[in-house]
Amino acid sequence: MEKTNILRVLLINPNFRRMIGKSERISTILPPLGIAYIAAVLKKELKESADVKILDINALNLSIEQATGHVKDFNPDIVGLTAATPTINKCFGIAEAVKKMLPDAKIVIGGPHPTALPDESIKKDFIDFVALGEGEMTMLELAREIKNRKKDFKKIKGLVFKDKNKIIKNAPRERIKDLDALPFPAFELLPLEKYASASSKYRRFITILTSRGCPGQCNYCNKLIFGNACNMRSAENIFGEIEHLMRKYRYREFHIVDDLFTNDKKRIEEFCNMVIKKRMNIKWKCGNGVRVGTVDFELLKLMKKAGCYSLSYGIESGSQKILNNIRKGQSLQQCINAVKWTKQAGIECVGFFMLGNLGEDEKTMQETIDFAKSLELDIAQFSILIPFPGTPIRQVIENEGKIFENNWDKYDNLEGKAIFEHGMLKREMMERMYKKAYKEFYMRQKYMLKRIFRFRTLNEIKNEINGFLTLIEIK
Repeated sequence: MEKTNILRVLLINPNFRRMIGKSERISTILPPLGIAYIAAVLKKELKESADVKILDINALNLSIEQATGHVKDFNPDIVGLTAATPTINKCFGIAEAVKKMLPDAKIVIGGPHPTALPDESIKKDFIDFVALGEGEMTMLELAREIKNRKKDFKKIKGLVFKDKNKIIKNAPRERIKDLDALPFPAFELLPLEKYASASSKYRRFITILTSRGCPGQCNYCNKLIFGNACNMRSAENIFGEIEHLMRKYRYREFHIVDDLFTNDKKRIEEFCNMVIKKRMNIKWKCGNGVRVGTVDFELLKLMKKAGCYSLSYGIESGSQKILNNIRKGQSLQQCINAVKWTKQAGIECVGFFMLGNLGEDEKTMQETIDFAKSLELDIAQFSILIPFPGTPIRQVIENEGKIFENNWDKYDNLEGKAIFEHGMLKREMMERMYKKAYKEFYMRQKYMLKRIFRFRTLNEIKNEINGFLTLIEIK
């Protein structure tokens, strides 16, 4: 494609599917909201002066060779890639291939991993810029600078780049406080038919982000993107997006993907009452793990009436000592209450648990397993702690313990493998307790009978079978 005076911007989501044994261990494919927001801002602000596209390599399940074919056809001036720790090597591979094919294209990388380790990315010959933190305004200013054929990159906050052999790190960018001012994500640029979830009521669903940032102090969390302050969209703005998605795309199911949806009770009450008043026939869930201390029975009943069918809680541990160690800011009694009230309200309840937190031993991990079994959970998800770059916990383990895995691809938690040791925490023990957790929770006769006789849709039956097949793979 010949170049014109229109700036071509291509935003890429890498393919992070991978084979575990003989099976592809991925059952959920979600829209990349981060780059969809960036695309929406670029389209709104640059208007006809730019042609913005998204290439979701993961949803399309493309190889690097197939992906670079799409890139070549579009012939972009700017290529932006989003990278979490498990996908950073995929992004590097794509970026290198694109740079060889289109040496004049500017390659920008952003996301949690480059924000935590910007030097690692910018030192690559094929990376031109690293966008730190929230990417919308940084990408907009960078696009304008490149569009106008200027090179005054030092004035762009949140940007890291090379000036000859010197690495330049600009001043950090302020967080976006008014999230209502952002346009809705550019879903029209995504292959919407390709997204799937193992826990959805219907085959078609869409994701929504209603807040950014978290005031929590959990030591396993990377806070470098959205920070400690919680900025929230208004109830009216969330409701408006749902109306838009229903009208334009006929969606009836919505997955809330932020952790703090229930933090502002008044906001949730306003949103639920809008849905009820409009008599919307929708289903929605909070699947990322809301905080147990932010709900009560009356709120949960209202959420159920407004269409909420599933809530996930970040319970993490069945030991109060460990909850205190990881600075979770919650009590076991709050966990008990949240699960009890959720089930009483008629909402499916999912619990997330993490094994291998600092200070743990076999006894505390067994307490977590027993606590999970004592709760009336529909689903329990166990994982072994992963010390991601940019988290306080990683610094502690690097100083006091051992990290065995330096291949970022293995930080996706798909295999239940421990990648560190610290104190009493030994690799063999964590992996053994991980397997024990799943078997003890799911192989109970009472639990299995309850799941079998639940009323469910055809999609839920399929997901249940896939879940069981995954479970029996755990040796």
